[in-house]
Amino acid sequence: MHSRSRKHRRDAAIRKGRHQGAGKRKGTRNARLPVKIIWIRRTRVLRRMLQRYRDSKKIDKHMYHDLYVQVKGARYKTKKALMETIHRLKAEAARTKAVADQAAAAKAKGEKAADKKKAVKA
Repeated sequence: MHSRSRKHRRDAAIRKGRHQGAGKRKGTRNARLPVKIIWIRRTRVLRRMLQRYRDSKKIDKHMYHDLYVQVKGARYKTKKALMETIHRLKAEAARTKAVADQAAAAKAKGEKAADKKKAVKA
């Protein structure tokens, strides 16, 4: 009977990532793990994340759709990149809303002062 100790030792090394260099590879990178499969996996992960964000009301349906289309076009490579974009978009929306509220308050204050002036003149 043949001893399998050398096989066990080699398998342990391979598990550590040894013996995997360029000289050991037969197929192209795309043949070994197709780019399409990588794209599918990444897209599914990002779509799941978007769905969770939409369901938990972190993003509205309009932002969801815009980001969904961008994910389909491979705009984002990681969940972190997508998350940062969502945070940035939400911050911009909040900033825009705050500025609009300030402008509305200033306008109302000005109109109130103008009405007061008219009342005094009349």
